[in-house]
Amino acid sequence: MPSVSVIIPTYNRCGLLKEAVESVLQQTYADLEVLVVDDGSSDDTRSVVAHILDRRIRYLHKHNGGQSSALNLAFIKATGKYIAYLDEDDLWPPDYLKTMVNELDTKKDYGLAYARVVALYPDGTKKESTRTQQCKSGWITKYFFEVYPGLMPSGACLRRSACQGVFWDEALRRSPDYDFFLRVSTRLPFLFVPNAHIIKRWYPENLSSSKDPISFIEKAHILERFLFHLDGRRYVSPRSIRRKISRNYRKAAKILYALGNRDAAISLIEKAIRYYPMDMRLFVDLLAILLKTKNQKNVYSWQMPPPLPAFISVTQDSADCRT
Repeated sequence: MPSVSVIIPTYNRCGLLKEAVESVLQQTYADLEVLVVDDGSSDDTRSVVAHILDRRIRYLHKHNGGQSSALNLAFIKATGKYIAYLDEDDLWPPDYLKTMVNELDTKKDYGLAYARVVALYPDGTKKESTRTQQCKSGWITKYFFEVYPGLMPSGACLRRSACQGVFWDEALRRSPDYDFFLRVSTRLPFLFVPNAHIIKRWYPENLSSSKDPISFIEKAHILERFLFHLDGRRYVSPRSIRRKISRNYRKAAKILYALGNRDAAISLIEKAIRYYPMDMRLFVDLLAILLKTKNQKNVYSWQMPPPLPAFISVTQDSADCRT
């Protein structure tokens, strides 16, 4: 039985996948298995994996259901003491896994270790993207509502025994990692490992989420569920949660206004005010929209996504239960 199960979900990115898998196989820590979960790809993913001749690789194919469903399936199939995630477009330096495992082996009070992130741009330049002063160790749930720690799935390694029954929410498309790590943070302490890092390959499409109103609304829905259905007030003050919900609705409103949907922007600003009326900027925003665009027609079509259900959505293909 391997010590570490490395989970790599993938969908139609076979060119990048090969490099990601090879960065795992070249680790100085060799006691591992690699679970490549093909989420219904239509490219040459199967062939690419088949031509990587290493017995530690396990190829799992499933019908397309999204990254979270792939992660859930792999978690169930994994046999390692530790679970490490790697996105198909990211890379690990050779000593990454050895460093992370050694930290968890020696600091047994922690259930999850996370590393720094170094951005690699298309022109070959690298840049440290982690603000280490914001990366905390211990029970860090409260920091999700202050300054979000530099958490990325590719830089996280966790104890499998500590996360039994905690699944990725398959209803989420933009922010499943934020939701997953938030819920995990209420169960176990996190350890920041500053002497380990991953390489995040950035492309123009990676940057589009900052201009996507759905990503902010999805985070607001995650936090609403955390507050109203997952007993979030046990871990963080309701005021902090409401303020964070409000901020996400405000960000989405500003994007929608810039795109040309006045009505949606007004609706979201009003939601933000209901959650946190102490933020005077919201009233300034609302007044500015009402005065500047009184007779403006909407030129950007958009529909509000529905709230999340109270439970975590997991398909039968991935698990036989809901958490």
